[in-house]
Amino acid sequence: MKRLFAFVFLLTFAAINGHFSKTVFGLITAAAAQLDRGETFPSLPGVAATDKLQIARGGPRPSGLWIVCSEGPQIRLALNTRLPIEEEFARNGTRSESLARLIVLAENIRTFQAIKNAPSILFQEAMWRRDDENDVVLTSSLSAEEISILSRAFSPASPAVVRIDVAETGTEMRGTADGGAIAEFATHCLTRE
Repeated sequence: MKRLFAFVFLLTFAAINGHFSKTVFGLITAAAAQLDRGETFPSLPGVAATDKLQIARGGPRPSGLWIVCSEGPQIRLALNTRLPIEEEFARNGTRSESLARLIVLAENIRTFQAIKNAPSILFQEAMWRRDDENDVVLTSSLSAEEISILSRAFSPASPAVVRIDVAETGTEMRGTADGGAIAEFATHCLTRE
């Protein structure tokens, strides 16, 4: 009887351990295979980008945010990420308009007061395109005031948290540029002929 009990115990332990190993291996493999969207500038249909500067990158869902100079000249923000939302909401959403909000936190502290007082820009119109791998968000053209808010929010150094919210979801990254680089980029873009 003891032998039978020991055999059943070992068999159960092996089955549990095997399932545990497969689960851990699957999670590790999925994390390692996750695409780093911060490395890839997205294609922007209908927008002829003439220059770009990456201003934020990383996060739990690797993402990249660029300030883009396009013909006109116009300055926009382009986000390449994968948003954690069901496809039907990404396509239809619960709002009739595509809203995007940029929030910049100098420090990695998320209190109500810090978020309420953080520099932010609300984009009433934003293009949101989803394919099999990426969500690309392209804001409307930034006004001179919005460019000023953006460059001040990234001063004196790169911020700890750059968050883009789109409808009911969003993504966070770490700043990779400072306000001086953003202001210089904007000046260079807007003075092109």
